[in-house]
Amino acid sequence: MKKQFLVIGLGRFGTSVAHTLSEEGHSVVGIDTSEDRIQRVSEEITDVIKCDATDADILDTMGVSDYEAIIVCIGEKYIQNSILVTLILKEKGAKKIIAKASTKTQGRVLSKVGADTIVYPEKDMGEKVARSLISSNILDFLEVSPDISIIEIPAPDFLVGKNLIELNLRHKYGVTIISIKNGKNEIIAPPDVSYRFAKDDILILIGKNKQLKKLRFTEE
Repeated sequence: MKKQFLVIGLGRFGTSVAHTLSEEGHSVVGIDTSEDRIQRVSEEITDVIKCDATDADILDTMGVSDYEAIIVCIGEKYIQNSILVTLILKEKGAKKIIAKASTKTQGRVLSKVGADTIVYPEKDMGEKVARSLISSNILDFLEVSPDISIIEIPAPDFLVGKNLIELNLRHKYGVTIISIKNGKNEIIAPPDVSYRFAKDDILILIGKNKQLKKLRFTEE
């Protein structure tokens, strides 16, 4: 399902988040005060706007409550702007605010003014945040390489009551189950091929990103 996101601040982290969301087919609006940054990302994401996000009237016109999430990626030199923007977004009814911080102190302040999630990113963190936004059923995500990831997800409905022999996941989807955490918080690693999946199982899988995505959204 296509979702809408707003990315405020198009530095390295903001651009990384915006680019990943766009690659996955989602609608992304990016805003920044720098004309150079706007030009650099204009062909990569859905829409870019040159404006000052600390202007409450501008944010009012953008319908901030319509976005699935808003990611505040303003540079660390302008933490006061990040705090102000977060406060305005909260007042305007943003559903979910993710704010970038450089220190724990900054993070605590941003949380107090309304940020739901605080990240302390390097550039590669952008993709992790983006992928966690795209799919609410991903509990954890680890990029092994640009094409291969390890994810932790609840057992999809079509697995429940079946075993690995019947499902043949490796052949159908090209993914491997590393371990299973059952409802008793017991870790089964590696799982026996005769193990039958239960509704409250948590799976840790490794595979190519396209195959993992196919498995997560299948409705067999």
